[in-house]
Amino acid sequence: MTGVKESLRCVAEMVLPRMLTQVSRDPGSPLHGCWDRNWWHYKIRDFPSVILQQGGYALWTARALKPDFAECFSDLSAATARFWNERARLAGAFEEYYPYEQGYPPLAFGTLAMAKLCLEGAISKEEIRCGLKVAAGQLATRFEPRAANQQVAGLAAMAALRKIDATLISQADWERQVERTLALQDPEGWYMEYDGPDIGYLAVTIDCLWDLADLTGEDRFKVSASKALGFIHRLVAFQKSGIGMLNSRNTDYLVPYGLTRFLRDGNEEERQQASRVLDILYANSSSPSHFFAAVDDRYWCHYIGHSLFRSLEVIKDIPTDQELPEEPATEVFFNRSGYHLQGAEKIQLIMALRKGGCFTAASGGGRISDFGWIVRQDGKEYVSHWWSNDWEIGVESGVSICRGNLFVHKEFTNSPWKHIALRITSRLAGSRLIGILKSLLIFKKPSRTAPSFQRRVSIIAGEIVVEDTLIRLQGDAVVHRAPRGSKRHVASADSWHSEDACLLSGFTMSEEREASGGELLIRTTYRVDKEE
Repeated sequence: MTGVKESLRCVAEMVLPRMLTQVSRDPGSPLHGCWDRNWWHYKIRDFPSVILQQGGYALWTARALKPDFAECFSDLSAATARFWNERARLAGAFEEYYPYEQGYPPLAFGTLAMAKLCLEGAISKEEIRCGLKVAAGQLATRFEPRAANQQVAGLAAMAALRKIDATLISQADWERQVERTLALQDPEGWYMEYDGPDIGYLAVTIDCLWDLADLTGEDRFKVSASKALGFIHRLVAFQKSGIGMLNSRNTDYLVPYGLTRFLRDGNEEERQQASRVLDILYANSSSPSHFFAAVDDRYWCHYIGHSLFRSLEVIKDIPTDQELPEEPATEVFFNRSGYHLQGAEKIQLIMALRKGGCFTAASGGGRISDFGWIVRQDGKEYVSHWWSNDWEIGVESGVSICRGNLFVHKEFTNSPWKHIALRITSRLAGSRLIGILKSLLIFKKPSRTAPSFQRRVSIIAGEIVVEDTLIRLQGDAVVHRAPRGSKRHVASADSWHSEDACLLSGFTMSEEREASGGELLIRTTYRVDKEE
């Protein structure tokens, strides 16, 4: 853990000035405490994204890192809460991406951060009571089932509001939301994120589950967090890294706070799992190749910043543990999430069968990723790299199988006219517009007229053998390998990754194609490079 402590602290020291640059620091300005630099400084936005106000809570938790700046950080944290309060009072409050949005993430995460500032003494409840009351009314009546990290954050915000003033959230509303929220956790341990698991957002969920446990003193939230840790541990310990694009939402990063809490407050099994995950993910977190290096300033001002600063306080007094034995790389098939883990012949392969059979494999220092195919025909683009429960999946005698129709994709581009229409529609429709936009950008069904696709992957004699079959191809069809990037619109994904430049390292690939009528069979073999 010594390397983890030093590395995380180094990251915190580097990122803190970048975060401070984002906030309006002029106490004489009416914009004092706003964290959207594009609005208060560059003037290139016509509204402030209020979810960024979480940065004020990050500063509050960073006071121990910079004791000489503690008074300054406290003042900015209070200004953050006052600015949030003013925005929460406006019609269409809790904007993130466009005016009058009434978005759930800014409601949930922003309210949780401001309520904790209040509970921890950064600002009095009287100064932000109006905003807290507005937020309480929405949290009690809204529910986000498809992005569970947001819903768990909303539940934690409700718990914090009840701690501030029990009259803000009724007991009946609280119990109803608790029951519905905990039901979002799958028996395998993950919470629903756009139709599947995403261990990046699952780490965010664990942060909020610990907040719930602390705020309520109830063990059911610790139990839920433990199940989530077990799922993360199984994948990370197998792959010796995060799983990035194999997540349902393509999230490369994991936040550390909730993981570190198990070191201090978990049982022996939880401590070992958390220690192994933390060593794998964060021992080199100050390296330019680490996922933290690619996180943009916007998301440092979200939950990532305060998760990092809070984790430093948790682990500072935890002694260095002895080295834990590695987990054996054995075959496991998670039939609900669709992950197939194969450890055979010095190759560790993890497949996301519900993502069109995308996979990543490692052997020694080598690593490859395969993200399927893109087909262009009849003026349309079809992709296999798309998380969906419509894929038919299975494992037969160690062979991973995925089949179904491809997904048609059309790129959306912004324009002034589209933004004008969006603002007018949002003012009229409020939060009802969000579901329509998500159906266009995120939740799609496979096209009935699209080419059908089948993938079979196995490890044979130290080689990864992939057999892909595409049917219903037209004469003008162009079939090429998909890059790392997903066509699905899922914030906060799409940070730079080395796989954007190269998907193959330490392996050699060969390909054979057989075409017959409208059918194409592609056999791909990945071989581990021989050591000299």
